[in-house]
Amino acid sequence: MSATISAGKWRSEVQKMANDARDGGDYLAAAELYEKVLDLGGPSSISMAAGHMRKEAKDFVKAERHYQNVREANPEDPEIYMQLGHFYKTVGRYGDAQRHYMLALQKHYPNFDEVKHELRAIHESKELLREQERIDTLEGAEFKGLVADRLLPRKLEQIQRDYHETFILSRLGKHSKTCWGKGRTIRGVDAIRGHVITSMPCDNIDIFLDDELIYSAPLQVVPLRWEKNPSSLRKYVFNAWIDFSDFPVGKHEIVLCANPLQGEPREGIEWQREVIIVAERLSMELGEHSPAFIPQLDSDSPLTVVEQVNRLPSLVRKVTPGSYPGKLDTVAVMRLDQLGDMVVTMPAMRRLREILPTSRIVGLVGPANAGLASTLGVFDEVIAVNFPDDRYQHKRVMDKRAQEAFAAQCKPYNFDLAIDFLYSEHANKLLPLTGAPVTMTVSRSDHIEDLEVSFDARSPSGGDCLSPMTHTAKARALSEALALWLDNNAQPLPRTKPNAEPLARYGLSESDRYIVLHTGSSFAQFLRWPHYPELTVRLLKAGYKVVYMGSDEQQKARLPAEALEDGRIVYLDRKVPFDDLDALLSCATLMIGNDSGPKHWASLRGTRVVSLHPGRDDLREWGQVFGGVVLARRVPCAGCGIRYDETECGQDFACVKQITIEEVLREALSA
Repeated sequence: MSATISAGKWRSEVQKMANDARDGGDYLAAAELYEKVLDLGGPSSISMAAGHMRKEAKDFVKAERHYQNVREANPEDPEIYMQLGHFYKTVGRYGDAQRHYMLALQKHYPNFDEVKHELRAIHESKELLREQERIDTLEGAEFKGLVADRLLPRKLEQIQRDYHETFILSRLGKHSKTCWGKGRTIRGVDAIRGHVITSMPCDNIDIFLDDELIYSAPLQVVPLRWEKNPSSLRKYVFNAWIDFSDFPVGKHEIVLCANPLQGEPREGIEWQREVIIVAERLSMELGEHSPAFIPQLDSDSPLTVVEQVNRLPSLVRKVTPGSYPGKLDTVAVMRLDQLGDMVVTMPAMRRLREILPTSRIVGLVGPANAGLASTLGVFDEVIAVNFPDDRYQHKRVMDKRAQEAFAAQCKPYNFDLAIDFLYSEHANKLLPLTGAPVTMTVSRSDHIEDLEVSFDARSPSGGDCLSPMTHTAKARALSEALALWLDNNAQPLPRTKPNAEPLARYGLSESDRYIVLHTGSSFAQFLRWPHYPELTVRLLKAGYKVVYMGSDEQQKARLPAEALEDGRIVYLDRKVPFDDLDALLSCATLMIGNDSGPKHWASLRGTRVVSLHPGRDDLREWGQVFGGVVLARRVPCAGCGIRYDETECGQDFACVKQITIEEVLREALSA
């Protein structure tokens, strides 16, 4: 072989020799040759071939190591879980085989029938039963009563289910108390999400408000996951974005109807009737930083609501220590009970004054502690409110007229925040009457409705009615929660170890201007931003090197081959040692990534981060803490919580896909 042969050519020759050894049945030689390909910088996928050969050669220890390397490099690839299932079945570890076949199913292995057959065969095998019996005899009896059964992995038949025809609403307003009553409340542009399971083929979803058709769109047909027995049922998903701004405020009847191609729709299956409350839009001050808040749309535009929303600029949140929405000019503090209760809450109230030195704090207190409250130096004004304890009903009561008077008394203050320090499930029912858009309470109730924040400070009990945590501590915790809401005091923790050696392993130095792109997501591939290869090209033109953390060879194929060859792109499609990744993230000029662990890690190290946040939860809650910016789309269905089942979206994950390359570049290059 010529000494001048390129590394790629030599690697290709060795892989050809490995393939020949495999085809000739010399599995051990094939395994060693595949491992040589890996040493020469071959792709991590070669580990799978090496694992197969080690398995065939009965070298199970090294085979497992190769399979696990592939799993660590490609944790979302269902194929590796299928192969691990085969491997563990071969070596007689039937519980592990069952678990990995189940993971292959959960990761959407393309041949559903094959993995289902393997699971059923394992489950019905005597070998699995005998293995479980051996494990059971070894379990320590002292722990048996402490084991949480709910955490145990479920078997296939426990996950599978028989579906029935139904109409499910997964989102229809927010349950609120309003002046029109209590119920599902919709404001401005909102989303109505759900699905229909029916045996009748359907095409469109129509939505009527008080008999007026306000929305019509095609339904999306999606698979029935984990269906136990094949049936004629089909699942139809909808995610309707509707602008309610121009409808009269108050109660309305809404009807949702999935139109069958033949036959009449049936109530509760193809159509459903609900009562909703249309309320005023949130103010821009309260909603501008929420991804679910949609600014006023043009009702005369020829564009649909979806088209107008998707044309809005992305929401950009500069990471700050606080995320409290709106202002805190006037705050109501409720302590509607007895003198002793006021005294033990004093530390919490004084802390509140420290947190809000310029706010006007109004004390809404019981008559028994009004005098003391006025001497504490906490309240700018004290209002005595009669909220008597009824000895017959065993709770505090306030009749309708008194509640209305209380609301009228609060209205002129225009409270921005109302806090209830009464540790009771009854007093917090008065919080909505204060008119404050944000409410907080410390309460024992498990069913607290209509409140923005509920803090339940329970502690280990010495008996049914005993608790070693003082009421003072519980109330003070609520004040501290507000303090942290305003300023979480998060401080970066820079790396202290040397960087030169770990960076050099990737062809980088501390003086390089490079950007890390983390393109993966720990469990939800459908929540990944799809435009990283195109972004890479733009970053190269701007003079940066790129460390591209990819998940498979497909992404690599979309990157410029020349930049991969000359080192301007460092492509990582395998698990990187902790210290190496720590150095790569710490020394980067910038890190751009999805909502995943590495973006938080880079932020912790003080690296500037641009994260691309999906709408499943609030960017204010789950964006990185220590700096940079978070980009998110404004979508009315934000907060859907979708994590595992991509069929539930209904809007093609616009919350991620509609973030543009130009928006990301603007934030990336703005420093």
